[in-house]
Amino acid sequence: MKAKIVRVTFERGREGLFYAQSPDLRGLLVANATLEGLKKEIPSAIEEMFDACDTPVTVTEVEDDESRWVAIPIAAVSRQLAQVS
Repeated sequence: MKAKIVRVTFERGREGLFYAQSPDLRGLLVANATLEGLKKEIPSAIEEMFDACDTPVTVTEVEDDESRWVAIPIAAVSRQLAQVS
């Protein structure tokens, strides 16, 4: 697997909670009382979804774009680090 862009949409619910979902990762649903708290929870939620499919990833937010994250397979990171050493 190559790195995957995961777009995330944000919505404020009627009860005041903020929700995040992704058109790229079915089943992703994160909720939090604050938008800042929600954004902090998104990487681990993405990682958990990939882990459930036996594809461990590390997730980072795309710089200057708060609605996109990148899921990078840990195996790919390990290969790149081995080439550098």
